Amino acid sequence: MIEVIYFIIFLLFVFASFLVLLKTLDLFYLKSLFKTITSLLIIFFVVVFPFVGIYCIAQLFHHETIIQFFETSFLGLKITTFFQNYFMPLYFLFCIGTLIVMTLISLGKIQKQSTKPFKVPDGNDVRNDRLMLKEKQYQIRPLEKNDAEELLTWLTNEEVLERYDGRDCAYTASSIQKRYYNKETISRYILVKGEEKIGYLQYYPLTKTELTKYHFGIESTVYGIDYFIGVPKYFKKSIQEQYLRMICTYLLDHDVDLLVADPLISNRIDIESYEACGFEVYRTLPHHRLHEGKYQDCYLMKCEKVKQKEPRKKKSKKKSQS
Repeated sequence: MIEVIYFIIFLLFVFASFLVLLKTLDLFYLKSLFKTITSLLIIFFVVVFPFVGIYCIAQLFHHETIIQFFETSFLGLKITTFFQNYFMPLYFLFCIGTLIVMTLISLGKIQKQSTKPFKVPDGNDVRNDRLMLKEKQYQIRPLEKNDAEELLTWLTNEEVLERYDGRDCAYTASSIQKRYYNKETISRYILVKGEEKIGYLQYYPLTKTELTKYHFGIESTVYGIDYFIGVPKYFKKSIQEQYLRMICTYLLDHDVDLLVADPLISNRIDIESYEACGFEVYRTLPHHRLHEGKYQDCYLMKCEKVKQKEPRKKKSKKKSQS
């Protein structure tokens, strides 16, 4: 009976370790030597945690059967030897590192993370932006109340959902109101071609927590961009690129330092559209977005002012003159 209880506890420890491991893998991808080393140490301790946890509980309650099983097993011997020889030095280094980080924070050398929305330098709330951008037949205008019907039509179309939120998403008139007509710090727009509404676009400032996490600079003005085309006959890269260029050019010319997007790695059309507008892959976001019942990997792509303005080179065939 005791063995069954310990086995159940072990499985719970394994599950908890798995959850921590997923978060640590996200940290591991960051372009920082310190965070990479830290994540490797966390991964090691997370892997041995279920075994060490069971051993400590057995020692606490003096269950000799479990203690003997652990101490005589190959893995148990290795773990015990390691902790006997290296635990105190590692713990000492951890304490010293913590003291250094806390000292730097107190001196203002390292910024504390904050969950408050990041405001643009002039203090405006981006949801108050009322842009009206137009180039030839392409127009980007603010989302209005009477656009809810088109949003519902688009987001109940399986072809659109397959490319955007997933075909398992069930949108209703009520959920459209809650998601697209709330008071979040998001600037929302409708994409128009000619006289026809064909899609949706939004942008928003990254929080200080996100700026710190992705190493963008705590005082940077970084906006995330997201969009979808709601009419399947307009699923064309050239159309997507046109709208992206319009909004990217405007934002980067108006005191925005960096634009970011997080398309699914499997969505090649979106990725190529972003790349055509000057975006480049900055890092991979593992298990970043729930799409059709499964957490999918995404790319974090970024676009800077200088790179966005570089014209896209096209190969041209010169006809030889005789």
